[in-house]
Amino acid sequence: MSQISDHFSAELTEGLFAIGRIRSFGGGEHVFFEGDQATFLPIILAGKIKMVRYPEAGKEIIIGTFQAGEIFAIPPAMDGKRFPATAVAIENSSLLMVPRGEFLALMESSSEFSSLVLNRMCGILRDRADTVQILATPSAEQRVASIILRLTGEMNAGEVKKITHRRQDIAEMAGLSLETTIRTIRKLAEKGYLKIVGGRIFVETTDHLRTLVR
Repeated sequence: MSQISDHFSAELTEGLFAIGRIRSFGGGEHVFFEGDQATFLPIILAGKIKMVRYPEAGKEIIIGTFQAGEIFAIPPAMDGKRFPATAVAIENSSLLMVPRGEFLALMESSSEFSSLVLNRMCGILRDRADTVQILATPSAEQRVASIILRLTGEMNAGEVKKITHRRQDIAEMAGLSLETTIRTIRKLAEKGYLKIVGGRIFVETTDHLRTLVR
């Protein structure tokens, strides 16, 4: 239970494990496919999951990434319709699958759970709006900068953030080719907007990146 106990109260965590079923997925394995009937609410216990769509053959766009303690695919789990995108494990991951009926019942009986779900839905909607804006931007630099800012999140003074996502992940989030993304990240590093150490991206300040995407 420790994987999600940092995010939910002990009572809610115990209740979720009582009604849910744990499933493990290897990196690259599909959790569900676009068009599948939504019969459960997924909660990530460990690992990372990405939600993707395939606008055309051979092209993948990441519309959201989620990690341990996060709930995702909330709208289809609520209305029982089909999943609007495909979920894939980025790495070895463990999920708690809460059946839709029990999920809806818990929404009614637990104010803590309903508040968490609604807050998470608001966050997902904001992320979707950001994704639409990013994909509508013609500049590769602005797209990549926006994605890195999203992955960086809030930073404290003197903090250095390491971006653990692969270049391929960033490319799929930005709707760009891998080659363009690698070239753009290198340009941003040359301008001093970020650093590349041992192949990893490090962000010391978001000031320049934010100026770029304004």
